[in-house]
Amino acid sequence: MNHTYDVIITGARAAGASLAVLLGKMGKRVLLIDKAAFPSDTLSTHFMSHTRFLEELGILHKLEETGLRKVSRMRTYIGQSFMEGPRADYTIIPKRDVLDPLLIEQAEGLNSVTFMPRTSARGLIREDGRVTGLHLETEGKTWEAYAAWVAGADGKNSNIAAWTGAEKYRETKPLRPVLYGYYTGVEPLSEPVTEIFLHEGRIGFVFPMEENRDCLGIEIHPGEFADMMKAPQETFEQTFNQFYGMKKRMEGAVLQGKIIGTPGMPNFFRNAYGEGWVLLGDAGHSKDPSTGLGINDAFLQSFLLADAFQQMDEGVDWETSLDRFQSRRDEQLLPGFQLTLDYIQSLRKWTDNEMALFQTIAANPMAWNKLMPHMGRHLKEDTKDFPLFYQSVEGEASSFGFRKD
Repeated sequence: MNHTYDVIITGARAAGASLAVLLGKMGKRVLLIDKAAFPSDTLSTHFMSHTRFLEELGILHKLEETGLRKVSRMRTYIGQSFMEGPRADYTIIPKRDVLDPLLIEQAEGLNSVTFMPRTSARGLIREDGRVTGLHLETEGKTWEAYAAWVAGADGKNSNIAAWTGAEKYRETKPLRPVLYGYYTGVEPLSEPVTEIFLHEGRIGFVFPMEENRDCLGIEIHPGEFADMMKAPQETFEQTFNQFYGMKKRMEGAVLQGKIIGTPGMPNFFRNAYGEGWVLLGDAGHSKDPSTGLGINDAFLQSFLLADAFQQMDEGVDWETSLDRFQSRRDEQLLPGFQLTLDYIQSLRKWTDNEMALFQTIAANPMAWNKLMPHMGRHLKEDTKDFPLFYQSVEGEASSFGFRKD
């Protein structure tokens, strides 16, 4: 059997499988491998707000047919008060044991794509300093595969990155532990809403998935993680019951599987390419999951990288093409990276006076009447040390008709 390809992709989750689809459509011979069997779950931010990627990949309709609810509003709770508003577009929130197999199925439907699960990369093959393939192992059998390019979509602890010495930059250590689980029987709101709870310096969230299933999660203080993981379900539910209205809404809730926990996600960019290799997904860029951008970021990178391969086919040299890929990746992902770090690093428990004033203002229409004409100016002034934040708010407001004076 001839094990020679145009591209070998290690990692068949959102980034790797979507790249296989895009390259397969270009007619490239692709070997897509993953150490896992499928369907299977994996750590995830879940939040799929840029559905245009799914549409271009050809799986949006199939994914929505699984029963996912379209979520077009977001609610933020502070204490016993909340604010809610529409989003510019709807979001769907799939489990990864649904999303990833659909992407793989789409890739396997292309004649030039070969998928091999339960297959691990064991080392690089090099020739004259260039990566030309991988030493692989499939269910105990070792073999070699060769390609013009090896694409590492193998996660934040990427072997491809380690073996090639890809350096990190803009690195910040993990900031917040995260725990989440899938629950049935949570009393729903009248329509699907993404719910965010800001409570004593923690972040809670309710993500509506299919009917009668929600993903519930919390980002906690670093010092709480070890104790919570000793009895994860009990402590998770105790914490969640502190959020406004959730004790009653969870009376009939049942956990599916177990609570999943991580001490935190690293925050970094990595050098994205070298001779014969390239990185994408969490292998190339990782950040705290609080802003729910991970899957969207993975798809963005696969589309940008497919563009780079297209440029190479059109005669642009590989260094120029991949340098553009890395530059475009950083340019488009850096604002979200900075906003995420600012959000988490500035989050704290509010003072009693701050909470008392907010609860009063939240229930006082006369106060809102005074605040409303000046909210933009106040926000801009209060965040002038980090102007990107207000720029991002204005950018989203443009979807609702905002125009600068």
